Amino acid sequence: MGIAIAEKTTNKEFSPKEIREMLGVDNSKIQELCRIADIKLKKNERGLTYFTQDDAKTLKNISGSFSKNHVATVPSRDIVHKGSNSITGASILQLVETLRNIEKSMTEKVTAVLDEKLDGMDDVVLELIRVKTENETMRFKINELNKENYKLKKEVNSFKKVPFGFYAKTTSDNNIF
Repeated sequence: MGIAIAEKTTNKEFSPKEIREMLGVDNSKIQELCRIADIKLKKNERGLTYFTQDDAKTLKNISGSFSKNHVATVPSRDIVHKGSNSITGASILQLVETLRNIEKSMTEKVTAVLDEKLDGMDDVVLELIRVKTENETMRFKINELNKENYKLKKEVNSFKKVPFGFYAKTTSDNNIF
């Protein structure tokens, strides 16, 4: 029977809550310790995470090797409920106000950067519109000049050289030659 009891104690399973209370650290610190110790998380048949007794010893040894500055302690639930470390309504309001100030500050900074970047864009857009209008006007003038050029070429081609350096206008209905 002594052997069976020894096997039971070495195969004891600890929940993350028990490990938290045993080490006095929060979940993120337990995860960090598991990475350092290369402990793989195990799940039981119900899908719940558990630690073996060997895992608990390893985590305890590793957490003991860290200085108190690196380990964040978690107050037990009894202390929090008794009120010695309780969160008051005023501290919640202060936290909410701090978060609002952070949000406002971030929004103002992003707005300032966007305004700075987009400041010259209004001028660029106006210049593009002016250039586009001018381009359309020039295109219209080119079309008008092409029409006039065609008419003038037709007019020049309608003259025929005659003796003594003179030119006579020839048309289809009054051809003198």
